[in-house]
Amino acid sequence: MMRAGIPLAIVVVCLALAGASHSVLAADSPSSSGPLVFTVVSPLPNSTVATTTPTIAATFSDSVAPLDPSSVSVFVDGINVTATDLVVVKGNSITYAVPSILKLPVGLNNASISASDLDHHTGSIFWSFTVQPVGPGSANPLAGLKPTTILLYIGVAAALAGAVVGGYILFLKMTTRFTLRRYFATHPVQTTYLVLYLPLVVAFVALLVGLSYVFSTPGLPSNVVDYIIIVVTFIALTPWGIDARQEMHKIRAFERAFAQFLFEMADAMRGGIDPAKALVELSKTHTNILAKNLRIAADSVRLGRPFASILREMVAPMRSALISRYAGLIADASSIGGETATVVYRAAKDMDDFVKIEEEREKQLMLPVAVIYIAFAVLMAVLFALLYIAPTLGTLNVSFLGIGNPLNPGSGGATTIPKLSFATLKERFFELMLINGLGTGAIIGAFTEGRARYGILHSLGLVAATAIAFIVLFP
Repeated sequence: MMRAGIPLAIVVVCLALAGASHSVLAADSPSSSGPLVFTVVSPLPNSTVATTTPTIAATFSDSVAPLDPSSVSVFVDGINVTATDLVVVKGNSITYAVPSILKLPVGLNNASISASDLDHHTGSIFWSFTVQPVGPGSANPLAGLKPTTILLYIGVAAALAGAVVGGYILFLKMTTRFTLRRYFATHPVQTTYLVLYLPLVVAFVALLVGLSYVFSTPGLPSNVVDYIIIVVTFIALTPWGIDARQEMHKIRAFERAFAQFLFEMADAMRGGIDPAKALVELSKTHTNILAKNLRIAADSVRLGRPFASILREMVAPMRSALISRYAGLIADASSIGGETATVVYRAAKDMDDFVKIEEEREKQLMLPVAVIYIAFAVLMAVLFALLYIAPTLGTLNVSFLGIGNPLNPGSGGATTIPKLSFATLKERFFELMLINGLGTGAIIGAFTEGRARYGILHSLGLVAATAIAFIVLFP
């Protein structure tokens, strides 16, 4: 009995030791019941990444059967992100690019990947990493530059450019008797340089100085950059917007005055005066917006130039397609001959009717423009209401995406995503209303006058109203 019992005890002890050894190996290796093995690519286990939206990736190998793509499950911090369609299985790799809407929190995070092959062998891997974004000082693109330094560089560049231009002007004066008064008399400064290009340069300098100050001054509010952009936008677009409105009103005044001028010319031609002489006589009595143009045209008539070309040149600076169309018609009629007076009268009548229709249309469009403003105000009120209730809102339930428990990927249990902070939500709503204000103004300009440029002042007004409302209600 003793001799038979000893081998039995030895067998029991050996089996126990084998089971313990198997348990230790299983605890130290990825959970797998087959040849499917995963290897982490990024972020590496126990590493630190500087972004809240890293790319989570791993490779796999299987010597028995191909991987079943439908069995892949990726969990990040206990959230099943597989159903977001951002998990890509390609070749022997599995990647998941974290989107900004699901950005990872700062601190310790974990990820796990599990899958099966077509022979039902399973494998999984679990690892942790730390998210630690780079501090604001290191992300400063203007680090090391001070506002005074930027202004110094700009001043030196302007001084060098002025010296070069001044030297060239002095050279022209000595060689060709050049004078600035004579040059600008024949080459007038384009309005675009004064109302668009120069303000853009000033706005760019202001943006550099503002950003440099923000990045070098700690403790400023997080949305101070938005207000700098607002100020820069006003510097860049205000002169252009004012010029656009003045140009629009000037064109309307030219159209009304030109229609009246055609009526008077038709009456003079019916009295037996030819068009060129009628233009000269009318230039002596007109005191409205056409006075300067008529005087220049009358001088050209006295020099013996053709009436048709004089009329076309006279209306070119007015920048009105309506005036150019009727002026071309009259110029062609005067070149052909015949009952020119009748043509001029009919053109004057049609143009006067068209101007009156345009004025009536502008009055009727005031109501749709008011509706657009009201819609903008309603949207702002809705966002303000959301901001007021934001602190009491809970987290977002995303169970409809199939997010569940990592221990049971198929459960689809309800899981939540942490809500945005109040400050972040306020900044995003503020930026949304700024963009909406700029776009709404452009729509008003295109809707009422056919050009988005005429809506710049509307855009700036809406942006200013947005900024004031947020400052007052959410300081």
